[in-house]
Amino acid sequence: MDARKLLSTPLSRRGVIAGSAAAAVAALAGCKKGDDTAAQVATTGTAGGTLSYHIENPTGIEPYTLEDENAVAVAFNLFDALTYYNFKTGELEDLVAESHEHNDDDTAWTFHVRKGTKFHDGSEVTAKSFKYAWNRLCNPATSDQPSNVSYHLSMVKGYEDVTAGTATELAGLTCPDDYTLVVELEQPYADFDYVCAAPVLSPIPEGQGSGDGYKDFALGPVGNGPFKMKGSWVDGQYVETERFEDYTNGDAPKVDGVRFAIYRDSNTAYKELDAGSLDCSLVPINATKQAKESYGESADGYTATPGSQFLGGTMLYTQFLSFNVDDPVMGDVRVRRALSLAINRQAICDAIYEGSAKPADDIVPEAIDGYREGAWKWAAYDPDQAAQLLDEAGYTADADGKRNLSFKLMTNAANTQDEYQAIQADWQKLGLDVEIDKVEYAAMYQSYLDGTYSVGARAWYADYPIADNYLYPLFHKGNGDNVSHFADDKYEELIATARATADHDERVAAMQAVDDYVADLVPYAPLNYRSLARCTDKRVAELTVSPQILPLLSEASLSE
Repeated sequence: MDARKLLSTPLSRRGVIAGSAAAAVAALAGCKKGDDTAAQVATTGTAGGTLSYHIENPTGIEPYTLEDENAVAVAFNLFDALTYYNFKTGELEDLVAESHEHNDDDTAWTFHVRKGTKFHDGSEVTAKSFKYAWNRLCNPATSDQPSNVSYHLSMVKGYEDVTAGTATELAGLTCPDDYTLVVELEQPYADFDYVCAAPVLSPIPEGQGSGDGYKDFALGPVGNGPFKMKGSWVDGQYVETERFEDYTNGDAPKVDGVRFAIYRDSNTAYKELDAGSLDCSLVPINATKQAKESYGESADGYTATPGSQFLGGTMLYTQFLSFNVDDPVMGDVRVRRALSLAINRQAICDAIYEGSAKPADDIVPEAIDGYREGAWKWAAYDPDQAAQLLDEAGYTADADGKRNLSFKLMTNAANTQDEYQAIQADWQKLGLDVEIDKVEYAAMYQSYLDGTYSVGARAWYADYPIADNYLYPLFHKGNGDNVSHFADDKYEELIATARATADHDERVAAMQAVDDYVADLVPYAPLNYRSLARCTDKRVAELTVSPQILPLLSEASLSE
């Protein structure tokens, strides 16, 4: 579709990105995070300079608070985890871990930490740094509650005890020596090393970032990645970083630093890019065609160079609507199915996204192993069936075509509203009274957690490229990212079975069974799969953003 780089073959456990972008991506292949020994696609710029990169205000910038893509974009460059998914090669690689292995049934994992790696304060990264960091995520004493993203460790022995406050350390974490981390799981989980690539599981210097020291660390975290903090995060304005000269997990960054410039909306940021005041910006939906024409399109969709500055590669990302199943109206599955069926996704993609989106027919995106076309049947467009379901639910139309059903659609005030206005119009055609409720993101996320909304705009991108990273975080009871408040015993049995399946192909099939089950209950309505839609200034000699929306800023360079 247009210049959008679709991945024609899903990403498997050790698969290589395939499809229209394959040749270009293969040319970029590297070894470690920050490694620049691979073949270059363009002339490398001069070292130095500060690169400015657009983000919206993040939920945080350190592992405990990584709840959106803006937060992860910053933390990915401040912290290094045990492993790293190299999208250029399609391989999972060791990063802070020198090597790792697991037992025959995937219940015990051993990671050997590289000796000599440093935190930004000069202290050494050891196995105990990971043990401390992981316990910190789960311990309510860190900041009054466990982290909302602590569920990444839910399979580790002792997780429920620590999150409940009856223990202070995960029973499944031990350090036989300073450079060996042993992780025991409650059940087999063959993809655990993929989980360990998530920035949320990065190490923390022992004793930092908890209790009285939590706030200072949250604003000025001490990491172990290619960039370190320069001062503290100025909420709503910027996060300033500089090159970490003692970085040893790959080559040191080429630029002197990165300024993560915070803008409330992409329209403002894009204007700054056009004016030459910003090096990389998200492109507003209605500016996609103009950006492609003005800046030229990246050859592979992920790496920008002068004259090829628009990034249109496919993201591991699904945009969807969340239905609060505890809401008196949205608790009726017939209503949820009807609202999903009433949305004309193709028309929205054609009219609003200008070729940068494709209708979603599964909560799992098409680039993930296990995706199946049309898996979520209620994501089809069938307004007649939608009307029938509303009738069955008791919301019949009167003589004027109006139904006694009103609710609010909560959206992020910083985002373009065109798509949601189109959805609103589709629902109004059925006689529904729908109001768009534009809310600042922080308040919006709190409403999700509190369950004080009816329908909300939401999206999910992969922390690691496996189906489990969609089907567990979004649906498991009690997870902070389960904003629909979905809770179902049969689902819990199915997901537990799938996660415990050691054979890859059998595990994919088991995950598909989970997907089929939740698809019929419609706690979410998939909307679309989108491309990166980012653009760089001409002074950027090279900048790569991965399908996981991770900017590889340690590899970036400026031409002046």
